[in-house]
Amino acid sequence: MTQIKKQETLLRSRSDGSFFLEEGLGVSSIFDSFLREAIGLTHADLGGIFSTTESANIRQISGRNERELIEAAHWAFSQSGKDLLLERGKTPPWAKSPSSYPLLVVRLKVDDLDSSLKANRASYAVLVLQGKTTADRFSKTDFELLRTTCKTVGRLLKESHVSGDASLVTLSLLATTQLVLEAAQAKRQSERFDFLLTEVIRVSGLINSSLDLSQLLEAIMLSSKTVFRTEACSVLLLDESKEYLYFHTVLGEKSEAVTKMQVPVGKGVAGLVVRERKPMIINDAQNDDRVYKEVDKASQFTTRNIMAAPLVANDEVIGVIEAINTVDREKFTGEDLELFLSFSGTSALAIQKTGLLQNLENANKDLRKKVSELESLFDLSQAVSLSTNRLGLVRKSIRLIIRELDASVAGIFLYSLSKENFINCAYFDGKSEKIDRFLEEEIIGTQVLSSVKEGLPVLKRDILDQPFPHELDRRYLKGSYIIVPLFLSSGEPYGALTVADRKDKLSYQDSDFRLLQTMASQFTKGFEAFRLRNEMLEKKAIQQEMEITRKIQQNILPSEKVFHSNFDLGILSVPAKDVSGDFYDYYQYSDGQYSFLIADVSGKSLPAALFMAMSSSIIRTLARNHDLSPEEILKQGNELIFEDSHFGMFVTAFFIHYNPSLFTIEYASAGHNDQVWIKEDGSYELLKGQGPPLGVIPTAKYKGGNFTVKPGDIFVLYTDGAVEEKDAQGNEFGLERMIEEIKSRRHLPAQKIVEELYATIRSFSSGKEPFDDFTVLLLKYNNDFQFFRTFDANTGQIPIFREFIYDAIKVRNLPDFLRDDILLAGDEAATNIVMHGYKDTLLRNPKFDCKIRFTEDSITIVLTDSGKGFDRTNVKDPSIEENLTGKRKGGFGVYLIETLMDVVDYKMEEGRNILTLQKFFR
Repeated sequence: MTQIKKQETLLRSRSDGSFFLEEGLGVSSIFDSFLREAIGLTHADLGGIFSTTESANIRQISGRNERELIEAAHWAFSQSGKDLLLERGKTPPWAKSPSSYPLLVVRLKVDDLDSSLKANRASYAVLVLQGKTTADRFSKTDFELLRTTCKTVGRLLKESHVSGDASLVTLSLLATTQLVLEAAQAKRQSERFDFLLTEVIRVSGLINSSLDLSQLLEAIMLSSKTVFRTEACSVLLLDESKEYLYFHTVLGEKSEAVTKMQVPVGKGVAGLVVRERKPMIINDAQNDDRVYKEVDKASQFTTRNIMAAPLVANDEVIGVIEAINTVDREKFTGEDLELFLSFSGTSALAIQKTGLLQNLENANKDLRKKVSELESLFDLSQAVSLSTNRLGLVRKSIRLIIRELDASVAGIFLYSLSKENFINCAYFDGKSEKIDRFLEEEIIGTQVLSSVKEGLPVLKRDILDQPFPHELDRRYLKGSYIIVPLFLSSGEPYGALTVADRKDKLSYQDSDFRLLQTMASQFTKGFEAFRLRNEMLEKKAIQQEMEITRKIQQNILPSEKVFHSNFDLGILSVPAKDVSGDFYDYYQYSDGQYSFLIADVSGKSLPAALFMAMSSSIIRTLARNHDLSPEEILKQGNELIFEDSHFGMFVTAFFIHYNPSLFTIEYASAGHNDQVWIKEDGSYELLKGQGPPLGVIPTAKYKGGNFTVKPGDIFVLYTDGAVEEKDAQGNEFGLERMIEEIKSRRHLPAQKIVEELYATIRSFSSGKEPFDDFTVLLLKYNNDFQFFRTFDANTGQIPIFREFIYDAIKVRNLPDFLRDDILLAGDEAATNIVMHGYKDTLLRNPKFDCKIRFTEDSITIVLTDSGKGFDRTNVKDPSIEENLTGKRKGGFGVYLIETLMDVVDYKMEEGRNILTLQKFFR
């Protein structure tokens, strides 16, 4: 085709056959008008029209000289350029990052002048529009209308190029461009009216066909969101108190967070619309105090503008409908509000219609509910009659309750009959069941426990969850809930029934409350029947069990024994009930050393007594091995006790070993309370060890300690009952008071101290039933001899006597010469008693006593016999010459004793010979 080139044409051609627009006022005026109409049509934020120069450089014909617009124009003129409709957040072909605006690109081209030209070379101008940051996209219809308009403009420019009459084409272009865009605007408005009419007809059809209010309102909201081109729409309804609005239906990205909110009447846009019964538009929500900012804060949503209208049914405001944040325009208009009122009327009509249908359905539902209630009450009476134990009754009852009350969760709370200060709980949510137990102190302050203790029922109608601080309330008291206390025939509350969170998400009503009270009465009848029957059976069984348990415990405790050492022993063990969970033990080793044990077993029943017998037997057996330390005894004892431990039983224990030769006490504790060492000067220390109770875990390590006692010291082994007794005001007797009571009686014998301590504690509690078993084992150290033993006065006892002295002194680690001197002197003295003291006497079974006392730097041995009186002055000094000549035999024994020992004293008291030997450790 021949190309006509005229200097005065608007469209000009290059040598390669491509086109460009001339530079001049004519072109600028045409495209300034075109750009204004295009921006008005699409509601764009800004735009520009670009062309190329004769040298193929890009120039701006009209609009804003923005970087984003220029980059889009360069791409449109490139080899890959084309018309483009880009959403906000998508990445443009010429960029590496997503765009913050929607974009629209349309090219003006001459496609039919030369078929050999490529598409990009046929383009001579580009229209680029940039949308608002609040809009996601340009309308596809606007995009197509602009493409059509650009084709029309292209044809007129082609006419300019062919005819060469630029002036006529300029006028024609100006008129035609405006007509085309106005026609496009009229077409779009016509299409919108058609769309609105279609939506109104569709919503009307939904009202006539739908019976589900939630689905119907959601459909209306979806239609409203589409019609008014908004980010979100919502329906708020008044609650029964008419003090708050709650979100019934919400469409938008933050719907889940918003539905949990409440708006007070008179607060915010919705609250004001309800109070004033008038619609409202706010186009600057962030700077308007009437907007309820708490909703945005909770949902992290920014409300820019809002349109709201009241929902009125039977001349009564029942709620509000809202449209929030226009998508492709700056603000809501009066025309929007006029149309929006039709949606509010439609929504109110829908609510009213479904309400009437719901009333009819509720009447039928109430009738069915009454029948179901009667059936459930009959089923509950059957459960009461047929259940064989309390657990069976609880399980059957809780299932009937959750079924009849349509609850998502139900609970039965009962004071424990077997363990004081415990609450038993049965939990059921229709799928899983859980039986639990709580310490009363763990759930103090909960709504559930308050109702149980005070006997006060609760009916909460509000379906929103309460922000309870305690996990127990949050689990059992979700949404709308009921708590009905349980009362014994005596009027004493003993538990409660709870139901919560109706499955249909409605509120519990008075009828539900009355039904649960009736079921509670039936449950109590069954509970008391079990209680009375079990009490009769258990009373007899308990009596037999107690008798067996008492006998077992009597056999466990050691028989009374008099110890010949430097301590006075006092023991008292008094059970709180018929049987005790405490036990103690003591043992004297053959070498004059001692072990003492105090322990407390979990439980008080026959199984606990058997466990006590087993535990004490194991520890007693291990303690007889003199080579094991207290720590090792508890370690091995724990392993053996754990093997036979059942039902979670365990025993706490405190074990000590006393070595009189060294005045030392070694100790170890298995989870027992701290024991007390009261010193001679009145101060005291609490002795504690490390290690768990026996029988809890299979292997454990125990760490104790050791200390040295002095004359005047008191060591106290005790159990909780000695310090945890309470007076009438709930004040505890306490460890400090126990120590002071013992210190004030330290002048008394040990047994007297323990007995008066118990009497003081009983007086402190005003004679009420003891809180716990009382067991105290008290060692009062004096200045007497640590070792004492009686021997038969015959030669066969001499080696045994020698072994007795050896055992007493071996732990002192004396030098060999000192040890040998003491043993030789003792051996010689005992031999003299046996061979000479009782010679030619008529005494039957003659005996002699030996007492040994250690101090830090000496040993004193006292031998007492009833033989012939010994007078030291009658004993001549030894003579080797007389022994060799036969004039005299012996005479070296007394000399040897006096030579080996530092002090030797002979005296006679009440017809008994008393020989005192003393050796200093230098």
